[in-house]
Amino acid sequence: MFIAEVLAPVVATEKLAFFAGRKLLLVREVLEDGTAGDRTMVALDGVQAGAGDRVLVARNGGAVDDVVGLKDCPANVVIIGHVDRVERQ
Repeated sequence: MFIAEVLAPVVATEKLAFFAGRKLLLVREVLEDGTAGDRTMVALDGVQAGAGDRVLVARNGGAVDDVVGLKDCPANVVIIGHVDRVERQ
């Protein structure tokens, strides 16, 4: 898992039937110091996130399967939570 910032929605008029009615978002990783990282990817939205939100992202098929309730889901990146803050001790 990693923390990311939602950059924008992804609109695709031609896509697999599985993705019909599901929101896809462009996310960019956030580094440990809070700055933007280099890694950008498209994630399936599991928490109604929007542009500017800091989110928790999982990158494995099992997490996506659990969020959408299907086995062998064709996506492998999913937003699983909103990040309110990171507390360091």
